[in-house]
Amino acid sequence: MPINTSIHSSDFRTGSGRQREPSIMKGSKSHELEADVPAAELWKIYGTLRFVELVHQLLPQVLYKVDVVRGNGGVGTVIQVTLPPGRPALQSYKEEFVKIDNENRVKEAAATEGDILNLGFTTYLTRFEIIEKGPGSSVIRSTVEYEFDDGRPELEGVASTAPLAAAAEAIVNYPAFEAMNGSLCHELETGLPAADVWEVYGGILVGELIPQLLPEVFSKVELVEGDGGVGTVLLVTFPPGTPGSETFKEEFIKVDNQNYIKEVIVTEGAFLDRGFQKYLVRIEIIGKEDKTSVIRSTIQYEVNAEHTGNRPVVSTNGLAAISEAITKHIKQQRSAQQTPK
Repeated sequence: MPINTSIHSSDFRTGSGRQREPSIMKGSKSHELEADVPAAELWKIYGTLRFVELVHQLLPQVLYKVDVVRGNGGVGTVIQVTLPPGRPALQSYKEEFVKIDNENRVKEAAATEGDILNLGFTTYLTRFEIIEKGPGSSVIRSTVEYEFDDGRPELEGVASTAPLAAAAEAIVNYPAFEAMNGSLCHELETGLPAADVWEVYGGILVGELIPQLLPEVFSKVELVEGDGGVGTVLLVTFPPGTPGSETFKEEFIKVDNQNYIKEVIVTEGAFLDRGFQKYLVRIEIIGKEDKTSVIRSTIQYEVNAEHTGNRPVVSTNGLAAISEAITKHIKQQRSAQQTPK
């Protein structure tokens, strides 16, 4: 909100009659929208030029036209923004991307010339933050920060997040976007210490156990390369009669032994042959205060554009069955070890 709001006089004279320089008013306004979309997927739009392209496409009444003056979406990119007819004093302006933080998913664009500065703003900056809330949810925080001379208090009402709020809602509800990306999650309370569960899930032991415990899910799991760490590749075979490809390969791309998080991505076969562009499974073993744990199994996927009208089926049923079978197996092993011989 503005600072120094007690001064509204337009003659800018001190008590001694001497004219003084106007003070600078500063303000900011924010809007937040929760979305059932992974933060990484939203950032693919917000962190690139795709954002203005999509807003122009979906909301021409908000963004009438956008032209790239220079750049490819990184820091230093300049775009010319044209607003819809009807507001003669605010028709177009240029803005420059001054910050692109791909790690923290923060983007800032500052107005550099044009009507928005001609109105009286000395600075006008837009910030987008995509905040991860969970594997399949996030928050879009849209902020405007601005400065103007305190002799122009009416500019406080001109600064608005309404167009940014409309853009966020349109992007989250964009049908093609919803069809092409998504995630599903399953959680199971194990009643077991997290370390015991991770001992199975953290390496290749889980792959060895699945064909024994659940041959109806995977009939065979073979080690192609690696020792259970990042870069390990497995060849997985479905049971006879499974429609589509009989096998697929998956690679371990993250094994976090400290936080008990593992990510594997399908690199060829099966899911990729069924219309998926990306198919990633994340396993998180979450310790609880009572020395028990939760197995959180998440699927993140992207569908090829040509399959958006007939999206392939995604389900966590297999992962749920695996977590239940592994939990039961660990409990049986512990019970056997504790039983006197």
